[in-house]
Amino acid sequence: MIAADGPSRARWDTADLKRRLCFALEIARQAVERLAKDGYKDAEQPANNVRPEKVICETAILLYAASAANRHEDIRAAIETVARLLIPHARSTRMLLGVCLEPSLALDYAEAHICLSRLGYQDPGFDELLRQSRNAQAGFGRERVPHRVLEQRWIDGIWMEAMSGRRDRPSPSLLSVLNQPIDLLGGSREDIYALTHALMYFRDFNIRPRRLPRARSVILAEAEAALARCLDEEDYDLGGEVLMAWPLTGSSWSAAATFGFRVLARVEDKHGHLPAPTTQQARLDRLEGEARHDYWLATAYHTVYVMGLLCAAALHPRRAPPLRMARHTAADRGVVDTILQFLESDSRSPHWRREVDEVSPSERDALAGFVLNIALYRKVRRREFGAVLNLLRIGHRSGLADTPASSQCAELLERLAALEAITGLSQADVAREPMPMGGAAGGP
Repeated sequence: MIAADGPSRARWDTADLKRRLCFALEIARQAVERLAKDGYKDAEQPANNVRPEKVICETAILLYAASAANRHEDIRAAIETVARLLIPHARSTRMLLGVCLEPSLALDYAEAHICLSRLGYQDPGFDELLRQSRNAQAGFGRERVPHRVLEQRWIDGIWMEAMSGRRDRPSPSLLSVLNQPIDLLGGSREDIYALTHALMYFRDFNIRPRRLPRARSVILAEAEAALARCLDEEDYDLGGEVLMAWPLTGSSWSAAATFGFRVLARVEDKHGHLPAPTTQQARLDRLEGEARHDYWLATAYHTVYVMGLLCAAALHPRRAPPLRMARHTAADRGVVDTILQFLESDSRSPHWRREVDEVSPSERDALAGFVLNIALYRKVRRREFGAVLNLLRIGHRSGLADTPASSQCAELLERLAALEAITGLSQADVAREPMPMGGAAGGP
């Protein structure tokens, strides 16, 4: 899997990235054929229900992102095949009714149509109805969270460009996580999701990227901590989205990101696809025929799409991940084993743990910051605050503590000291206390 950048800058092979993207596009074809008309209803587990609009919209976004790699004939052909299947669903009477009857949701119903228009598949009649809804009194009458505001601005910009060749470049919402540090210790999965999607929309999948509102290094440091959490929890759906932060913002992949891509690729190769958190293997094993395939598609297609989006971003010139990881500092030599000792008592063996044991000694050293992020997050979750302090000391000695996760842990310890001064609750007492309002570190 070596690209011709020279031995010191060898990158992931383009052919392999293309293969993975083409697989995602093939699954997109199947998803459109089987799910785009009626979606998926799961009588046994209604949480698995998938609305057809979701499949249609996410497929169109995959095609739009993949179009940046359409210089490759096989990718271009796959995009065209899926696009032609998607058109009647993206512009169905159901979608037109949504645009007509709910003007504040017009862009949501039209998102697939707009992506297809930008790919060259125009429909002036749909555009005219959309224009009327956008100009309606209630056209902007929907309250949205910041990353969804960015999504609306993004799709509106694509539509304007498809029609006129011009696109506004609005600033991100001041409340977006692109402008604000993310809570790496107590934040929920949805908070990481907000970060990944804000980056996708703001950077326009690198097709028309904008300058980031905060320093790239700071945003990527937060992304590293989020990636560590996702890989430790084997949440490859969200982890794949986090990994897009590197090819979407520049050509330099950190050691943690390089390792993360390697883990996802190995897992995908082992299972034949990137496993989804919602697919239950026991249930999949007892299903047969079309019922089995539809269940797998409905629960796994999004994770497959994520790997496709990641590979599409990596196929931009000079954006592929490197094959080797560089060590962070001379001080971190051998520190990985010290940090790993803090995790041995958890009796867990996620995929990343086995991969760490297989890399070369120098690459193992390069992963010290990644492993420290995992250890800090786990110990905060378990409220083992003494271990958090010891980990921060190790990180400081090794030159690894200048990160958002470490600084947020240090702030947490300072707050605990202030809490003890006010209430008399020691760290051991806090570890036994239930969270207010039923919450917990990392979300409800």
